[in-house]
Amino acid sequence: MDTTLPNSSSLYNIPKLADDGLNWITYKERALTVICTRGLIQYLDGQVKEPAAYKRNAAGESLKPDGSKATETEIKELEEKIDEFFQKDSLTKQHIFSMISDWLLLQVQKLDSTSKIWEEIQTIHEGKTELVQIDLRQRLQDARCEEGGDVKIHFDELFWLCETLVGMGTSVKDKDFSAIIMGSLPESYWPLLSSINAAAQISQKPLTAHELVNVVTEEYKHRQLSNPGTSKKSGNSALSAKTNRKKNRTGNSANAAKQDITYYNCDQKGHYKADCWRPGGGKEGQGPCPGKKEEISRMNLLVQLRSRVKTTMHLLLQLLQA
Repeated sequence: MDTTLPNSSSLYNIPKLADDGLNWITYKERALTVICTRGLIQYLDGQVKEPAAYKRNAAGESLKPDGSKATETEIKELEEKIDEFFQKDSLTKQHIFSMISDWLLLQVQKLDSTSKIWEEIQTIHEGKTELVQIDLRQRLQDARCEEGGDVKIHFDELFWLCETLVGMGTSVKDKDFSAIIMGSLPESYWPLLSSINAAAQISQKPLTAHELVNVVTEEYKHRQLSNPGTSKKSGNSALSAKTNRKKNRTGNSANAAKQDITYYNCDQKGHYKADCWRPGGGKEGQGPCPGKKEEISRMNLLVQLRSRVKTTMHLLLQLLQA
């Protein structure tokens, strides 16, 4: 049976076994599948044994196990079986060696058969799998996205941790993963999450983890469009400063004259009646109110959030009823 394949074939490519063993479960499954399709699985599990060579008597003649003299044909057939065993055993061993790190190769290379090498690799990695799972679960529970952080990068990390756990044989329920996602988001996303929970209770159809991520990601994109990045803001600030300097150069004389004016209604300098905030002025009641500027800003933000949550809730209801 010919077990050689063109080098260009990608059917038998297997990701390398990570040094920390995080991908051990998926690596093991893929390695076993590939070796099985190559017809070499019996060399990996040790079912195929090395054929024993004929013993020789004092005269140098080859003797069969029953003590009779072996013919030339039998000797040749046995030599071919031994050659075939070593070829396939070495091919199986090469499959393993090409997918592990150098330090692991140095640990197992002196073992005399492929089956013993595979047993040793399993012992090394399956012994520490449980500890790695505990560490990954803890990292998944503790993951947090900071206020203003990149939600998409945060979700990528959560999905990587979840998929790694699944790859190691630990199931993460979709309901539990959704709860982890919600708990990892910053406080500014709580109104959105409240609307999602309300919509799920009304429709009796909770969102899956992937649907939840899609909704939150859309909200993040909307916020990015509403609040441009720092680099863009700094560029706009530089342009604004440059424009202000130009305006100041052209308006200095007018401002100097204006500063000497005293408006009779409020007895304050620097403005005309049309610009006065006091009663009777052109901008009556429009001036800044000490201590309430931040409150007004928060109220405006709250109104925007409520409007956005209402729209999101409407969309969620349509999605859940579909």
